[in-house]
Amino acid sequence: MRRIFTALAALALALATAAGMKNADALAANCRCVSLRWRQPLDTETTRAALEEQPWLTFWCEETATLAANWRQAEATVLYYQGDASLVLGADCLSGSLPGVLDAGGCAVSAALAWQLFGSEEAVGLTLSLGDTAYTVRGVFGGEEAVALLPRPDAPFTAAELPAEEQTTQDPAGWADARLAESGLPAPDWRLYTTLPAALARLLAFLPLGFGGAVLAAALARRAAGLAFPARDALVFALLAAAALALPAFLAAWPGWLIPSRWSDFSWWGQTARQLGEMARAFLTAPAQGRDLAVKTAFAAQWALAALQAILCEALRCRARAGAGPAAGGAFPGP
Repeated sequence: MRRIFTALAALALALATAAGMKNADALAANCRCVSLRWRQPLDTETTRAALEEQPWLTFWCEETATLAANWRQAEATVLYYQGDASLVLGADCLSGSLPGVLDAGGCAVSAALAWQLFGSEEAVGLTLSLGDTAYTVRGVFGGEEAVALLPRPDAPFTAAELPAEEQTTQDPAGWADARLAESGLPAPDWRLYTTLPAALARLLAFLPLGFGGAVLAAALARRAAGLAFPARDALVFALLAAAALALPAFLAAWPGWLIPSRWSDFSWWGQTARQLGEMARAFLTAPAQGRDLAVKTAFAAQWALAALQAILCEALRCRARAGAGPAAGGAFPGP
């Protein structure tokens, strides 16, 4: 019975780890930019001037509208955008692909909306209309709610996406300030630095490996304490070498601006704590639009999976330690 429990716990840990890695990858696909949000819509002249200065900007907003196709109508959440559609939606298409940057006549719809308008998910190449404007469906993405992604340059945009660059991970706040100054956009009411939860989710996905490595290192350290020279020093050197090899991988995954240049720089700790507090407040208080709900749900799911992984790892550790008790001369009592 105990072996069955151990096998089931190990299987559950493997499944939770695989689910965590898949969820972290999906979250990373949704978090490739710094998102700026305004309470009041931007005027057309402001967005046009910003795009002249920085053509890679993506603007979007969310509204509710009635779409029509083949004598059918459906009320849907419409994401109007100008720029890169993948930065607005952040989802892979079940069929087809998202409209290109210069595709003014293409759109993408959710599977639920495709069923409502066309009676099937096979909607690529079909046409829907919004008022007097017709759009051709380029892609169908997953979703149980009626959602459409439509290009519209004169929409009342309330959000802008700044695609993340290599410099973004070094100083996201300073980088965003510089881009805002260059574009001439007004100060946003919220800034969502989505690359931070994406990086944290990736680290949480590898929690079992870190847990197992820590347990193994502790066991080897205890064993090394009972050895004589030179075996003891060789084992300690091996542990230190393994830690040194693992450190660059950890630092590569962790945002650079969260790594202090000097651990004794107390001003850095205070400034970083304030920035993290502001980011957390914006993440929690910004109105959920577009992909926001999916990002928050995936981030919460990553924490839940990490908690489950930690519990399973501890259960397996206790089971292995209890099983090793009799073999170690009764050092640990049997279960």
